Amino acid sequence: MKKLTLLLSVMLFSVMSFATVITFDADVDKGNAGTDSNIAAAYTITEDGVTVTVSSGILGTYNNEMHYRIYKNQTLTVTSTVGNVTSVEFTCTANDDTKYGPGCFTWSTGNYTYSGAKGTWSGSASEIVFTASSNQVRATQVVVTIEGEGGGNQGGNDDPVTPEGATEIKGLVYADAYYYEYDGVAYYDIDMYKDIDMDTYEYTYPEVYVSLEAKSKTALNGTYDVWYAGYWKSANDSVEINETTPGTITIKNTDNEGNYSVSGSFVGTDGKTYSFNDVVSVWAFDFDNYEEITLSEGGNTDNPGTDNPGNDNPGTSTGAITFDADVDKGNASLDAANQTPYSVSKEGITLDVTKGIIGTYNNENHYRIYKSETLTITSTVGNIVSVEFTCTAKNDEKYGPGCFTWSTGDYSYSGAVGTWTGNATSVEFVASTNQVRASQIVVKVATGTGVEDVTTVVVPVKVMQNGQVMIMRGENVYNAAGVQVK
Repeated sequence: MKKLTLLLSVMLFSVMSFATVITFDADVDKGNAGTDSNIAAAYTITEDGVTVTVSSGILGTYNNEMHYRIYKNQTLTVTSTVGNVTSVEFTCTANDDTKYGPGCFTWSTGNYTYSGAKGTWSGSASEIVFTASSNQVRATQVVVTIEGEGGGNQGGNDDPVTPEGATEIKGLVYADAYYYEYDGVAYYDIDMYKDIDMDTYEYTYPEVYVSLEAKSKTALNGTYDVWYAGYWKSANDSVEINETTPGTITIKNTDNEGNYSVSGSFVGTDGKTYSFNDVVSVWAFDFDNYEEITLSEGGNTDNPGTDNPGNDNPGTSTGAITFDADVDKGNASLDAANQTPYSVSKEGITLDVTKGIIGTYNNENHYRIYKSETLTITSTVGNIVSVEFTCTAKNDEKYGPGCFTWSTGDYSYSGAVGTWTGNATSVEFVASTNQVRASQIVVKVATGTGVEDVTTVVVPVKVMQNGQVMIMRGENVYNAAGVQVK
């Protein structure tokens, strides 16, 4: 069995080259930066073999969001010990070449362009120096891409970097589920990862690979023992499961569009515990013929396997409308310096935020509801019976789902997910204790009693077009990154 898994892994990895993306977010990655504007000083932040050094500046705050300040005529130097830097992307608090914007930089090598609040450097170097020549620059995020395998182990050393303690793996977005049978037993191998470039087959890590005994070929919901698992922080920074200590994973569909929550853990060969808790978009395939498998979880995410659980009105269906900040933007601003009210409407559901923007964290967009501001969800297509938030932080910490108060119904949260239940045409959520950031909001409504009112489920289909993997949802076509191309 293990040989089969390893063979699959070899087949997958043998055609791939790798790149590593390291994200510096001023809210999280602070290094030794000071926060007192009266005491400007040099500071350094290091992540995964990449170092950002500022010759003079501080860690400042604007609109409840932290940012790196590089004072005028001072430098920001990006240095890598794990492979050449191929791109650097700055997200700033101002646009273009205005004060604090990305256009205030000059650079030592390579090419640099800017548009709006984004500045992008490209080239190949182990060190790049950016000088805030025309004005101070303020960046909320700096994203560095490293060529090759990266991850802090370039000298032919295949030993993984061992964490100091238990590791929570964050940022899983997609999953490929491969079904196969061996010796009369059915299995699913599930490959979960942040992203993959289908032109170059370069992964954006992290990646988690698990093997489990299948309960069904056409359904994944359930809790499983994991007999094999591996975690890749980068291409050569990895750890496998300790075979004497089986792991576990719980899988549950969150909507009818192929999205599943995956929560699990395993003990590695290094004795450390690795856990994950994310919502991923799943595509399932038969490994023998590589035909897509249509997953069917019984038509209801709260009680898989039943068509109408707990419903006293036969014929009433529950429709799920998913708002994804990467796709559903409405009239929201993308500029932290231009926070305004915004609305996003979809299929009869409207999200109204009194003040906020759509921001970016770890290459994923999210809806920001600033502290003390309100998100109102309104339906014209039936009463709202549940709302599920997937946030960028957990519980009641800053940006997490526990920062909300609500106007009616019941609300609970666990980890990065907050869940409201009730029966109303409109629900208000106030970011009472802190700003909330939600990458996805799933709204379920009770719809009608007749056949004509039943929500049509559009099953995503994965196809090859011109050598690239494309996802078809009805008449719409998306690339692997979720960007609509047709």
